[in-house]
Amino acid sequence: MTIEAWLAGRDGRDALGAPAERVVHVLVRTPQFASYSSAREVAERAGVNVSTVVRTAQQLGFEGWTDLRQELRAYYLDSMASGDLGPAQSADAAGRTLRQDAANIAALNTEENLQAIRATAAAVKSARRTVVVGSGSGGGPAHVLGHLGAIMGYDIQLALGSATAQAIQVSRLEQGDCLIVFNVWRLTRALRGLTRMGRERGATVCVLTDLKSSPLAKDAEHLIVTPIEGVHGTASLTAMVSATQAILGELTDADTGRASGQVQQAWNTLDLMDDQP
Repeated sequence: MTIEAWLAGRDGRDALGAPAERVVHVLVRTPQFASYSSAREVAERAGVNVSTVVRTAQQLGFEGWTDLRQELRAYYLDSMASGDLGPAQSADAAGRTLRQDAANIAALNTEENLQAIRATAAAVKSARRTVVVGSGSGGGPAHVLGHLGAIMGYDIQLALGSATAQAIQVSRLEQGDCLIVFNVWRLTRALRGLTRMGRERGATVCVLTDLKSSPLAKDAEHLIVTPIEGVHGTASLTAMVSATQAILGELTDADTGRASGQVQQAWNTLDLMDDQP
């Protein structure tokens, strides 16, 4: 059982208010950090006060934060294949990072995600135009999809600038087009509004995010959930990039090979690359 599913099954989960939901998001998205942190540290990460963290634990059926943290830690450690994951361990940071990323990719590889990945690629193939939007860290994987997808010959517009510039791109979507949204950790009002706008304009909306219960899910026809747990409470984008590569893999065919060859020829004609013959 995932930590998100475990918390979803607790009495009182459906009755939480917005501040308490922010606490839950911290627990789900960064369980390593939360399972070794004080109520104050979790409050700072969630942007709430300490009493909200304590009340959230009590609403979920625990005596307080300490009891919730103890059970959260047990769930988190059981989910890891090996190693002491406490923040006091500083040795072999590189190795622990690679092992955590491998665990994230393994968790990504579910039938539900695979179906969403295939459906996202099919939506891009059938669309007249695809717009890719993201904010913050989500801009990295979004750029990978937009750049490589365009080289493969698809009409993919990458919209990673200001919210006003993104709105111009999304407002031009029509029935049958595709909107792909990347969201990591905090959700901006702009990104939520752009996602809703894409759905309202009739585009097929595909969302890559780290939380199954993301507010973006209600506007998404296809939802790909990618773990972002990293070491020392930092977010890792490895699984999200892997999901992006899987979409690109589904997009590959004979036509994309020819399109990529044409792009390479154009680069050579313009003498853009230092390593060309």
